[in-house]
Amino acid sequence: MRVPLEWLSEYCDPGLDVATIEERLTMTGTKVEAVHRHGVPSPEGFVVGRVLSVTPHPDADRLKVCEVDVGSARSAAASSTGSPAAADPGSGGTDGPATIVCGAPNVATGQVVAVALPGATMPDGTKLKAAKLRGVASAGMIRAEDELAIGPGHEGILVLDALAQAGALPAVAGLVPGAPLAGVLPIGTQVIELEVTPNRPDCLGVYGVARELHATTGAPLADPPWAHDLGSAGPLLGAEVSVECPELCPRFTARVFEEVSIGPSPPWLKARLTAAGQRPINNVVDITNYAMLLTGQPLHAFDLDRVSGAKLTVRRAHEGERVVTLDGQERVLDSDMVVIEDEEGPTSIAGVMGGARSEVAEGTTRVLMEVATWDGPNIHRTAWTLGLQSEASLRFEKQLQPEQAMTAQAVATQLMSEVCGAKLAPGTIDVGGTGPPTATIRLREARVAGILGAPIPRERCDRILRSLEFTTADAADGLDVSPPYFRRGDVTREA
Repeated sequence: MRVPLEWLSEYCDPGLDVATIEERLTMTGTKVEAVHRHGVPSPEGFVVGRVLSVTPHPDADRLKVCEVDVGSARSAAASSTGSPAAADPGSGGTDGPATIVCGAPNVATGQVVAVALPGATMPDGTKLKAAKLRGVASAGMIRAEDELAIGPGHEGILVLDALAQAGALPAVAGLVPGAPLAGVLPIGTQVIELEVTPNRPDCLGVYGVARELHATTGAPLADPPWAHDLGSAGPLLGAEVSVECPELCPRFTARVFEEVSIGPSPPWLKARLTAAGQRPINNVVDITNYAMLLTGQPLHAFDLDRVSGAKLTVRRAHEGERVVTLDGQERVLDSDMVVIEDEEGPTSIAGVMGGARSEVAEGTTRVLMEVATWDGPNIHRTAWTLGLQSEASLRFEKQLQPEQAMTAQAVATQLMSEVCGAKLAPGTIDVGGTGPPTATIRLREARVAGILGAPIPRERCDRILRSLEFTTADAADGLDVSPPYFRRGDVTREA
């Protein structure tokens, strides 16, 4: 599990350096395997610029010579780095606009852009220098999103004011020439890589890791991102779900979104996905991956207009049944596997991978968002039999709990509205409902001291457990403790 610290700090920020965070998490059982740097190693030298003019390069058809206002950032960069631009008369010194040679087809006068000045260090470790390109001095570069490691796009430069006007960035007022780019875009973050044990699927979500960090540091924990659900309970018209094998699908939820506009995700969403090891695809698919990484609960989006009969049925597969999955491969199933089908046949291998026939694509306007709970051992067997382990199956096989389905629905609902401009249809399909109440376990003070070899005051035990969302009550010889729903399958006895 890769957890970007920039994202983690949104929910719990103890104000500690990454080495201390690594030690605290590892000592409490959430082992940090490695710490990586994603994006630029340092934000120095990356600024907001405004393109003042664009003229053809005198000696290269595909290049343009741009005059870019970068405020006072250019002279500051030159004085701090000893940039050759300060001494090269061909670059115009460090006063006034920067002359930058650019090959992007979409660069135009008036744009607000992302600029890397001489001295800036790129994501691959290369230090940018002033240079001459076909005889024209260039004092920096105008960047595309992949050159900042915030997404895969390389077809053109980032146009910040256009993104801001579309609601994909903070207000246009903050896009001042010379302002630090890190204040506008998440261009760099440290990433902790966790080894999550099979009994702790709650730590396969950013918020679950934030909860652990809160418990071990005492730093405040923000409200869960699913605390305010824009959706509603009750019947959902226009779609239907039937579950024929409830022993393998304890809960199946679905919501419908209309007037969906498919397109690229905003830079902040792409940046977090990329830092977490996911490849951005389109806004709807990215929302499912984002919600999964945040909550630990996988989701799947169907193009509702491609679901035959607008009805989904969850059943055991027939022996030898075939499904073409999203990776374009045909999979041969057996009767111990579970499929989701419409009136034309299977559309997905439950808990493992969706099918190509009903995938969200360009032109999709209606989305059915499915969030379900599957039997962990069954998903583990299916994934290994098919040789098809996915981010979803790796979570489901650790046995997620039915309550987690609605946490992911709430997050996805918010994002579908904000990012896609989607209209949520009233109601929620919910087959199966929540899981059983968690057990109450007696935690005896004498037993704690006997196992650990040192007494732990009852008040300290109570504080630790409550910080991890356990409920506690005083008992004659210790505490009566009930685990939260997401630890139902993990904590079953006193030790």
